[in-house]
Amino acid sequence: MKKRIIYLLFAALVFTMGTFGIPETVEAAQGTVITKSVVKVHPVNLKGIKKLKNGTVNAVILGDSIAVSQGAFEPYITGWDSYLNKSLAKKYSNKIEWDNKAASGTLVDYCLERATEIESETDVVFICVGRNDRNVYTPDEFSKKYTKLIRVIKRKAPKADIFCIVEPPMVSQDESKFLAIRKAIKNVSVKSGVNLLDVWSAFPKNQDALDELLADGLHPNKKGYKIMSNYMYTGLVEVINRVN
Repeated sequence: MKKRIIYLLFAALVFTMGTFGIPETVEAAQGTVITKSVVKVHPVNLKGIKKLKNGTVNAVILGDSIAVSQGAFEPYITGWDSYLNKSLAKKYSNKIEWDNKAASGTLVDYCLERATEIESETDVVFICVGRNDRNVYTPDEFSKKYTKLIRVIKRKAPKADIFCIVEPPMVSQDESKFLAIRKAIKNVSVKSGVNLLDVWSAFPKNQDALDELLADGLHPNKKGYKIMSNYMYTGLVEVINRVN
């Protein structure tokens, strides 16, 4: 009976790997964290981020404390955007010029304010917000504001590629509020025809392992921002190299 069960489990594993692909792994403090290697991309011809193959890309960041890499010892060196830029520059010999309009402790409302400042020639916009909103807005209220934010970005920078980032999990016995926000971001990204980078899925769900990657139970530390960067790098490289 045991042999039969083991055989069935092995067969299921083989089927899953064959169907969904072998997931990429990154090393975390407490072991290996399995991440999805595919970014959810709307089937349009992305052009902004692909400019990295031939030159500099102008990118805007909208968001909260995680968007500014709070928790990193030296954000300008060990923040997710810094790590990401170094990795992409190593691969394509070109860099991203960041315009970080994010600020700690803010909500989607702040993103809406700063989005009006986006230049028309912006190539890429990264939205990294939602963690604070979970305690202020219902998922439906957040969805409406997030949808409006994407509309404003599209109006201000019609040619820009938009990437919606789902922020990492936090050490908590109840993540239900943020999981509802995560679902809202995923749904809005699909309906709005923009791209999703579900960074949340790259982090361990075990609370002890997760705590090793966070500076204060909420904001990633150096190791955490490296995992965030690695996940985003994988997704962006996939997009950049994709033949449309």
